[in-house]
Amino acid sequence: MNKKLKIFLLLIQILGIGLSLYYKKFLLTVAVLLMLAFNLYVFFKWKKIKMKNNFILRSFIVSDVILFCFFILMFRMVQIQLFDSENYKEAINKQVNVERKEGGERGNIYDSKGKGLAYSINMYELSVDPKRFVKSAEAPEALKELINKKYIRENYKPLLSTINKLGKEDRVYKRLNRNIDDVEKKEIENILEKYKIKGKNIIFLTGRKERRYYKADQYFFLVGNIGFKKGTEKEGIFGIELFYENYLKGDRSSRVIPSIRSLGVGLPTAEARTKVNLNGMDLHLTIDNDLQYILDDEMEKQFKKTNSEEAYAIMMDPNTGKVLATSFFRKNKKAVTNPIFQSQLEPGSIFKPLIIAAALEEKKIKKTTKFDIGDGTFRRYNHTIKESSRNVKGVLTTEEVLKKSSNIGMVLMGDMFTNEEFDNYLERFGLYSKTGVDYPYEQTPRREPVKRWNGLKKSTMTFGQGIAVTPIQMITAFSAVVNGGTMYQPYIVEKITDKDGLVVRRNLPVNKGKIISEAVSKEMRFMMESAVEDGTVKKGGVDGYRIGGKTGTAQFSERGRYVKNEYLSSVIGFFPVEKPQYIMLAMFFKPQGNILYDKFGGTAAAPVLGEIIKKITKLKSISPINIDKIKVAGRSSLKSVTNHEELILMPDLKGLSGRDVIEIFKGSNIEVELIGAGVVIEQSIQAQKELTNVKKIKIKLN
Repeated sequence: MNKKLKIFLLLIQILGIGLSLYYKKFLLTVAVLLMLAFNLYVFFKWKKIKMKNNFILRSFIVSDVILFCFFILMFRMVQIQLFDSENYKEAINKQVNVERKEGGERGNIYDSKGKGLAYSINMYELSVDPKRFVKSAEAPEALKELINKKYIRENYKPLLSTINKLGKEDRVYKRLNRNIDDVEKKEIENILEKYKIKGKNIIFLTGRKERRYYKADQYFFLVGNIGFKKGTEKEGIFGIELFYENYLKGDRSSRVIPSIRSLGVGLPTAEARTKVNLNGMDLHLTIDNDLQYILDDEMEKQFKKTNSEEAYAIMMDPNTGKVLATSFFRKNKKAVTNPIFQSQLEPGSIFKPLIIAAALEEKKIKKTTKFDIGDGTFRRYNHTIKESSRNVKGVLTTEEVLKKSSNIGMVLMGDMFTNEEFDNYLERFGLYSKTGVDYPYEQTPRREPVKRWNGLKKSTMTFGQGIAVTPIQMITAFSAVVNGGTMYQPYIVEKITDKDGLVVRRNLPVNKGKIISEAVSKEMRFMMESAVEDGTVKKGGVDGYRIGGKTGTAQFSERGRYVKNEYLSSVIGFFPVEKPQYIMLAMFFKPQGNILYDKFGGTAAAPVLGEIIKKITKLKSISPINIDKIKVAGRSSLKSVTNHEELILMPDLKGLSGRDVIEIFKGSNIEVELIGAGVVIEQSIQAQKELTNVKKIKIKLN
């Protein structure tokens, strides 16, 4: 019987091996095989042992069971630590490690004085867990204070009732406010801490989202904006936001941090404590916010007054290429192109100074060279070229050709150039290449080979028709004419800094070569000053300031044909004449008027130049040059102070700067006390009062 039992146990173990192999239980198979080997050993080695009672048999069976369990445990440990270790490591990581995706804030954009033009704000969501809320005694009081301080814009009792109802239904989420900024977040956290419910997930803040804010619409066409271009992250899609995307965008990272998953709390490991700066860089523009306001204000007034379809302007420092301000208005608000950088236009007569400067540089003409324009009409290649004004006729000097904006005089001047010489100067002035300004999608200029020019091509180009340039090209080339002859690359961003203020990149003026001599540049400035004093730019003048400029009235072409009585009217001007610090180009597309003359550059565009310069002189406290007299009601009321003559009557000082006042009283014995800053708004002695016995006057500025 004992022998039969042993055989039965061996058969059971063999069956176990078969089942283990069938179900692919490797560990169990090994354990049973070992047990079988042990039993076989006992069966054949100790078969002579006679079991007088069941004790040895029972011991044998118990040892089998114990040994079997031991083998199972031993081989299970081997399997876990050697064969399946990677699987268990992965399972542990899934339970313990939490993947945190982090993204840095987008960089801000500032003007030259540090005023924010575009910046990002973190927004959070304030929520409540109704299930936990109903179990807390402090939560209702915290909720009440949050409502009282306007962090939740709902009535207390109805909201409390709703939360309690949701809590009884075991709901775990209700949103209270989705627009909480960083400042509000801190204040809310203080309230939650006050009622000792912070971190208990009763009332909590979640979901940091970055929102982009812009200072004003006036910067839209320059600064641009962000949006979804590809993927799920917003990026620059227009303007400076697009051009400097790689600097502005914050980096993104994904870190696996050991955490207590149920509590959402990270473990204090070295890896968890490591912080990486993912924030984007900040841009500091060359734009002056004060000049931008002045330019926008005056351009908007004239845009509405002339009822133009579009109006755009740009102001630069001609000595460096810095863009100081840009302005753009159009009736079609949906368009997002910026014509200052992205549209090619026939410039009209503002182009003439470039050709005159080239002719002076090549010594083909002098300031006094005379041109006979006859009766103001000219036939060439079966086309009639005529003056815009019937009063322009007879013999004109070079200066008069510029001042009166003679088209025929420019054609005769162009005849002094060969086509190759003329084309060479267009190239030197940068009209065949991009300026390199840091703005996206600058329009690529078109160049027609000289051999393809027809007989009229050069003639019409001399007065700005038949050639297309972008406004940024035009003002850049014009800057070289008035700044001493040097071409500078325009730029909008002055420097790029990190969040700690460390400069990582700085844009400096780029000298692109000498175009004309200092002498020619000086002569051009004086000739264009005469155009402001007694020429087509007369409405752009300001008493007491030396301003130079040129107006333009280009016929508008559509589908290869010029449209009758539709123009692009423009003015380009600079000041002070002796050493220009500001240069401005303003254009009005299709201005309207009661008479044809109202559509011309001298009427539609020139006044903007004068108004802008008036405001700049007050803003920058720039005094008039050589103050000889102050005019009140059309007559002289103050004798020359610079010649130290006696002051007899008190002048009207309202609107003048403090520097102007000091200059006026410089040669007198009267003590002047200035109160405040800005322009004069009040004076202690009324205008036209005698100053014979006056020793001191008080001037209030604002």
